[in-house]
Amino acid sequence: MSPVESVVSVTASLSDAAALVRGLDSAALVVGLSHQPLGLITEAALAEVALEHPAQWEKKRCAALIGVAPGPLSPEDPIEEVLARYRISGAQPLLVLDGDHAVGIIYPDPVFSWCLTQPSSVFDALGLGRAPH
Repeated sequence: MSPVESVVSVTASLSDAAALVRGLDSAALVVGLSHQPLGLITEAALAEVALEHPAQWEKKRCAALIGVAPGPLSPEDPIEEVLARYRISGAQPLLVLDGDHAVGIIYPDPVFSWCLTQPSSVFDALGLGRAPH
């Protein structure tokens, strides 16, 4: 798990969020008016909005992307839950909340690096082994 490095208000423009994540494999934490964590904004999500609304995407507020990303994890969630989220929603950064506090972000690259170090029996136990032919 990586620390939260970038934070943006739900009322900030998407161009403000883009400045925080542009060119980085990172995500910005979106916080509400009471500074409660609401979700993440990634460069991929911003690119998608820019394609859909090329003329006005930069003026949209960060609130427009809340709810697009998968829900948060808790620090107690096992690796199986992370991998299950990736199977459902694709590999993307996942927010980790401890109660109402953002404690970190799980990025796909470290998860995949960990996977490469594990014997195949670990993936069989997780139900992720190769399907029989």
